[in-house]
Amino acid sequence: MRLDHYLVEKSIAKTRSQATDLIKRGLVLVNDTVITKAGYDVSNELIKLVEEVKYVSRAGEKLYQAIQVFGIELLGMIVCDIGSSTGGFTDCALQEGAKKVYAYDVGRDQMDLELKKNPKIELHEETNILDVKLPDSDLIMIDVSFTSIKPILNHLQGYQNEIIALIKPQFEVGHIHFKQGVVKDIKRHKEVLTDVLNYARLLGFSIKGLIKSDLKGKAGNQEYILYIATTKNQEDIKKMIGDVLC
Repeated sequence: MRLDHYLVEKSIAKTRSQATDLIKRGLVLVNDTVITKAGYDVSNELIKLVEEVKYVSRAGEKLYQAIQVFGIELLGMIVCDIGSSTGGFTDCALQEGAKKVYAYDVGRDQMDLELKKNPKIELHEETNILDVKLPDSDLIMIDVSFTSIKPILNHLQGYQNEIIALIKPQFEVGHIHFKQGVVKDIKRHKEVLTDVLNYARLLGFSIKGLIKSDLKGKAGNQEYILYIATTKNQEDIKKMIGDVLC
């Protein structure tokens, strides 16, 4: 049996997607050896995880990093999750005490089935966020792929929220500038960050923080976590980008 199928069958992973993710991250041991191929054939081997998996996807770990670094308290908050997918951000928000999550995704049947049953989650599938008037909330989280976050930031003008957004250079630079989906040129990263942060400021947002994500994207892209709000502070964007790229 394939290793990814085995993990799901034995309830070590909730979904095949999560199983594949765990394997690629080197978190699965077969007979005390790390195996990174989802198709690895297993039968009666001793299989275990290197460490406990806390969230339904890696996105949860990225959000946890953000709230720790930026000092965000989610207890009792109402949260909007744009690009909810499997539900990593949503899962983390609820574990950190959020009382309600409005989750939006253009796809369907992606959210973890157990998470989907949680009454604190209101899930909107097959939904383009640009067509939505968001409910009142305290925090908006953005984790989208195959599109720039700039149209979403533009759509969020006027909302009195703090926002945590993943900046993914591979979806900001345009296909002409990268090969096989991986952006390695640090100059491109600087251009992307400068463009997105200046655009956010132009829209009236205050840049409260910018950090490197400790976890890279699935293809190996370095991602960044942006923290913005509607306050009118003036930040040194050039210094902020320089600090995160050093």
